[in-house]
Amino acid sequence: MSSPRTPVGAAARGHKTRRLADELRRAIAELRWPAGKLPTEQQLARDQEVSVNTVRRAVDLLVQEGLVYRRQGSGTYVSESRASGTGYTVGVVVPSLTYYYPRVIAGIERELSRHGCRMLLRCTEWDPGMEQEAVDELIRSGAAGLILVPTLGEDGPRHWLGIAGELAVPAVLVERGMDLTATSHEFVCSHHAAGARAAVEHLLGLGHTRVGYMERTSPHTAPQIRSGLAVGLERAGLDPAPVVTASLPRWTAEDADGFLGRLVARGATAALCFADREASLLVGAARRRGLNVPEDLSVIGYDNEVADLCEVPLTTVSPAKTDIGRRAADILRARIAAPDAPRRQEAFVPHLVVRDSTGPAPRRH
Repeated sequence: MSSPRTPVGAAARGHKTRRLADELRRAIAELRWPAGKLPTEQQLARDQEVSVNTVRRAVDLLVQEGLVYRRQGSGTYVSESRASGTGYTVGVVVPSLTYYYPRVIAGIERELSRHGCRMLLRCTEWDPGMEQEAVDELIRSGAAGLILVPTLGEDGPRHWLGIAGELAVPAVLVERGMDLTATSHEFVCSHHAAGARAAVEHLLGLGHTRVGYMERTSPHTAPQIRSGLAVGLERAGLDPAPVVTASLPRWTAEDADGFLGRLVARGATAALCFADREASLLVGAARRRGLNVPEDLSVIGYDNEVADLCEVPLTTVSPAKTDIGRRAADILRARIAAPDAPRRQEAFVPHLVVRDSTGPAPRRH
């Protein structure tokens, strides 16, 4: 029997809700409502061109996160008002406001606001030039410290991030650091190798011994995931190399079809994917080929951003994004308070969220 599918309408509503929740988080972080009160649900629905029900569901998410609260008969308020102006300003530089980082930002904002600090947020859209400009601007504006997600590829900020102390203010890196050899920068990041190993051990426990890896090219995360995958396979007495590995800067449905063909030809019964998007493409490729997930092929995603909205809800590795943001803010505050204290470098181990896309390995006749 095939796994239950998420209705198309429900998936679409979920996407709209998440997008609006991300937009509201950004608005709060940017102090768009400095008095601390959000517009009415009807006004937000008009401004965002969505239904009132979508607004209500998005606000519910922020209430669950503790970012806002509802006051009966009065409206919706940001949980910690930054209107008082106490405390200092922290600059935050991220590469994206639409995927992965909104929850990191929410964690940073929540921790800073608890201590009366203000956050200035800048997005670089993965552009090293914009990154440098954002850092310079935030320092000029008087930021007491920075929380950074720098691009570390060939065109990345080697000229300003090479040696700790080069910046004029304290800085903490987020989701970077384990890929910087012998760095003395403070950082908080996900231990992606441990996350990948947990995924592989889950598959091994289900009887899968032929596992493929569908990777999106990334200098930050991909090497760690490959390492964890290899360790998990080798500890089980298997070849540390997946039976099929492919890496592309961006996957299409056609690419996923080709990768699935290679998986089938090599007798693979499971695949770990670099992110939920790639996993969703692979699930779609399996459906087009007439294969069932997980009966014929088990699929694991990564990031837990849209995993529950896939046509087969995805088993996925879930980094502790909100907690990482909180901890980065906490470490920066400690550095500002005690500049000569020992530096801290911390990694959070992601956890595996098991849903419908993984199951026992199929019997081969």
